[in-house]
Amino acid sequence: MMFHKGRGTPFPWARFALPTAALWFLAVLAGFGFYVSLVPLPPNDFWWHLKIGELIYTTGTIPATNMFAWTLPTDTPFFYGAWLGQWLLYAVYRRGGVALLLFIRTAMALTAFGLVGAEAKRRSASWRLAAFVLIFACLMTFNNLIVRPQIWSWLPFVFYFVLLCRYADGALRGRWLLLCPLLMVFWVNAHGAFILGLVLLGGFTVGEALRTWFGLDGARSWRAVGWLAAVSGLTGLATLVNPRFVGIVNYVVGLMTNPPSQQLVVEWQSPTPTGIANMAFYSSILVLLLALAYSRYRPTPTEALLLVGFLWLAWSGQRYVVWFGLTMMPLLARALKDLPLRLPAFAPQRNFINVVLAVLLFVPVLLAQPWFVEALPLPEAYWAQVWRDVPEGPLLSVATPLKAAAYLKAHPGGNLFNEMGYGSYLIWALPEQKVFIDPRVELYPYEQWLDYVRIIRGTRYDEILSAYGVDRLLVDVVEQQELVVSLEKDPRWEQEYRDPRTQIWRRQP
Repeated sequence: MMFHKGRGTPFPWARFALPTAALWFLAVLAGFGFYVSLVPLPPNDFWWHLKIGELIYTTGTIPATNMFAWTLPTDTPFFYGAWLGQWLLYAVYRRGGVALLLFIRTAMALTAFGLVGAEAKRRSASWRLAAFVLIFACLMTFNNLIVRPQIWSWLPFVFYFVLLCRYADGALRGRWLLLCPLLMVFWVNAHGAFILGLVLLGGFTVGEALRTWFGLDGARSWRAVGWLAAVSGLTGLATLVNPRFVGIVNYVVGLMTNPPSQQLVVEWQSPTPTGIANMAFYSSILVLLLALAYSRYRPTPTEALLLVGFLWLAWSGQRYVVWFGLTMMPLLARALKDLPLRLPAFAPQRNFINVVLAVLLFVPVLLAQPWFVEALPLPEAYWAQVWRDVPEGPLLSVATPLKAAAYLKAHPGGNLFNEMGYGSYLIWALPEQKVFIDPRVELYPYEQWLDYVRIIRGTRYDEILSAYGVDRLLVDVVEQQELVVSLEKDPRWEQEYRDPRTQIWRRQP
């Protein structure tokens, strides 16, 4: 379809025409945005980060101790490495509450995956292939959509990756790489995933040096490789711009090797072939291997290094699967492009109607935003997962103990044992009610975590609770069902509060 305002003169809006094939890609991106918008907000890794952000925002200092747990001395050292990410969470919360934070989470997810999808399209010259690989990448992130400081790492990671890909292909001038050290000053203070920026720079530097050394197709000059190495060094120095200086690396390494995290927290463990994200991860590996086996395309040394590195990282922990998906999307699209297959050909139509269709694709995403979502006619099975019409905000998971915390505020006292995620919400909503344990996993001794597991399994629970001096329990009836069953049979404990998800028990005199 052509647009004319006069004989032989193109209509000025023609430059905004969209190819029909791009609608495949945008449909996948819109579907992903709709799903992300509806992900409930669990309490675990949100509320305690928000409280730390509030303290930093209001006092101008970064906390350095426990403060909130009664089972440890209040001055027990604890390093809040993501202090800037926590400050940002609270700064956004002050201006728009939970709703604005959820909106920003969705917007950043769409931007990050849209940029990498566009890179996949550039590499494959096909919107349809970009849409296909985008499906895998989106599915692989389903376990990493919680609002927490990690969301501030999505865009820095993608910017690094896209900049380096285009520089390696000669499509970007070297001065653009100076954004890497500047961005690192933000990233190193926002979240521990900054280390992945150094991994990307190291992988591209070594890979491009090998490509130049062996004179492979597309090799850059040694001068270009040297500039990449120099920028990598500058970025490494930029990581020192943080309150802990060189200690930030020890903090990240300690976090990645912390025994309670590695052995007891699911997201730190290797992905099993269950659940949507993990199944997409294993399926993508199979598709990638088949594509590389039958494609005429051969990965560059850089692509091979990134594939091995991020595959190993994803295999070591489920929380890293999202990074594998982002880095492998362009490679998979490029390999699929050169498969010896004849795909159905479509005329490359460009017209303004496609722009209208693209806008319509994102209307459901807009309607699913926090300010409007509670008016949507979603299934009751979905609404059973979230609180509705509560002042704390929309889309809060029912695992957030809103009513129980209000009861504790009206009836304070006692040494409280609590479900781990409940501890996060209590730190925010009721900091004067100290917690037994909370998601700051590396704060607590490994033996205390083992005691926590024994208690929730109903194993010698009363003996262990007595040893700690616990006289009240805040229990999640879904996550701690075995403990609830034991308490119901135990005359030493009396139930003083219950709602559909939460119970409070008190030890009998």
